Amino acid sequence: MARRVHLHIGLPKTGTTFLQTTMWENRDALADQGFCYPGRNRMQHYHASQAVRGISRAAQRKHHGAWQGLIDELAAWDGDGLVSHEFFSMASAKQAIAAVQALAPAKVHVVVTVRSYVLQFPAVWQEALKMNSSLSFDQFMEAALANRLKGAWSWDSQDIPRVLGRWSAAVPPEQLTVVTVPPPGAPRGLLWERWREAIGIDDNHFDLDVHYANESIGAAQAALLLRVKPYLSGPLTAGNVRHRWVRHYFGHEVLVPQRGERFGPRPEQAAALTARSEHAVEVIREAGYPVIGDLDDLVSVQPRQTGLSPDDVTDAEIVDVAARAIEQMIRDVKQLTESRDRWRARARRAQGHTPRGFVRRVSGRLRRAWSKTHG
Repeated sequence: MARRVHLHIGLPKTGTTFLQTTMWENRDALADQGFCYPGRNRMQHYHASQAVRGISRAAQRKHHGAWQGLIDELAAWDGDGLVSHEFFSMASAKQAIAAVQALAPAKVHVVVTVRSYVLQFPAVWQEALKMNSSLSFDQFMEAALANRLKGAWSWDSQDIPRVLGRWSAAVPPEQLTVVTVPPPGAPRGLLWERWREAIGIDDNHFDLDVHYANESIGAAQAALLLRVKPYLSGPLTAGNVRHRWVRHYFGHEVLVPQRGERFGPRPEQAAALTARSEHAVEVIREAGYPVIGDLDDLVSVQPRQTGLSPDDVTDAEIVDVAARAIEQMIRDVKQLTESRDRWRARARRAQGHTPRGFVRRVSGRLRRAWSKTHG
């Protein structure tokens, strides 16, 4: 069994996609220095978090063995292990204890990445909006501050003291490290430097220029997405399709490149969130958890990110964003259509000059390419 397992439990929207992508793309370099980042793919860590949180076998379907698969791979390793997914944060104390016991006899080091709530909740709302929420930002913040949010984007995954308290039932404080996410304006690589220190990674042979598509959208872009949501129908309402085409394509590939203006909570909302952040800082200090970074990061408030709300974006601003989005989507469809036409032409030429089996193979490639690019 691995001698030690670093279990990164989130929180969601604290740079987790960046950290996970960087580690996954450098798995060979990690292995060379004794770290096993297990799994057939990165999503296995998400499915493992489902198993730890008690999601039924029926709901997990073909992924029901994900957690055991990671455990088995770590059992065959004699160095350090790495497991990372932000939804481990929602495990109950009992579930956290069971997860740590399942990794025995490895010593489990729990790592929690945390960020200022004032900076966190605009990102949390965006993620919810890209998926199944149709709440405006003000509605979302009202529900959050009244403790009415449910599911993955609620305080179950966001309440720093609550998450630390649950996992403290599974490991002693000295085995639970808090890593603070730097505020905007900090050096670009600072979060990675803090993560590297927390885990003990030597990244001299890493490729750190990896792509990770989970950037934020601006206020006007978010307002457009909110207007689009009620019109989604048919297959676009299915979770996996919505994730691929609404969240990834429309959100990340079309709206993110517009580089819209950052936004944040209204002043009164920011004040309430700051008070909760200050309480989290007190809890961390009193418990004596090891901290990498600066706890002042948790009460960071950027003036340019407060007071501007997507709810205040005008119709004219939304139309401008929509016009640019439509132009981008027309170019994308043009490129895909031209690619499809080239495959069709190739198949027609092959049909007249090559054996029938080759024609079937080319036609099959055409169908798969069209299906892949058009869902």
